[in-house]
Amino acid sequence: MSTAFAQGDLLVAATDVDDRNVDLRNHAGAGRVLHYGADFAPKGELRTGQTGLVVGLAIDPSDLSLYACDPGSQTVTRFARDGSCSGLAPLLPRARVGARLFLPDGRFVAGLHSKLGEAPGSAMPRLWLGDFRRATIEALEVEIDGGRLGFHCITHVALAADGRTLLYVSEAGRRLMRFDLEARRQLPDLLRFDKDDPRGTYGPAALRDGRVLLATGGGALLLDAEGRELRSFEFGSPRGWSRLTLSLDQRRFHVGNFVEGRLETRDTETGALHHVLDIQRRYCLSGVAEVPRQ
Repeated sequence: MSTAFAQGDLLVAATDVDDRNVDLRNHAGAGRVLHYGADFAPKGELRTGQTGLVVGLAIDPSDLSLYACDPGSQTVTRFARDGSCSGLAPLLPRARVGARLFLPDGRFVAGLHSKLGEAPGSAMPRLWLGDFRRATIEALEVEIDGGRLGFHCITHVALAADGRTLLYVSEAGRRLMRFDLEARRQLPDLLRFDKDDPRGTYGPAALRDGRVLLATGGGALLLDAEGRELRSFEFGSPRGWSRLTLSLDQRRFHVGNFVEGRLETRDTETGALHHVLDIQRRYCLSGVAEVPRQ
């Protein structure tokens, strides 16, 4: 059970997996989101009722409802602000959705996590733009790079400071891609790693001043608005750093290690460590959301 969401609370995707004998090809468990207060004290947990792996979280700022994306079960589960489960999210088709965010005008975008299970000649859209008020959903044509394994689509998303440019990646890929949601057109990549670069693209986060943070597996980068590297942060562990979320005031960021089950809160400018949260479960920490002011 969980209590009502309050400003500054942290919600952490942490599926209840068996981490004693991990097979990432068939990695699943009971869908779960852990709930912590702004002081990192446990406040409960949310259960999706699905078996899979929750990999992305998004909060609708209009009512503080939470959406938990589970591509394994092909579901997006909605939780009301009081922590109660209100069933599957409307509008979206049953698909391997793994990333979602809300736009300032109330619309939302959702990204297909991977191409696994697609029948030949029947490709699912990679990106959707939806509007609850009008009950509409639109499929958008976007580029992907497949990630390191070749089958990933849109695994992590962020909205740039202009409020219209979607930043997105294919997990462990080479490109930090951009798409103009208003003009419905692909933009040049913000960043592209060389093929010999050991870093990969994971979770991006956009600051209000135009800069961008990007998790790279072994650490993170702070980029300017043109994609130039300003700083490089290393976090001690050589792999697993995949999810990155800015705090509400953007002075700090939360970065999650999927392999170790470790969530670190660090200074945005210096990378200095402020807090460590160990969720006591490996191979499941896959999404972080901080509850905003309504």
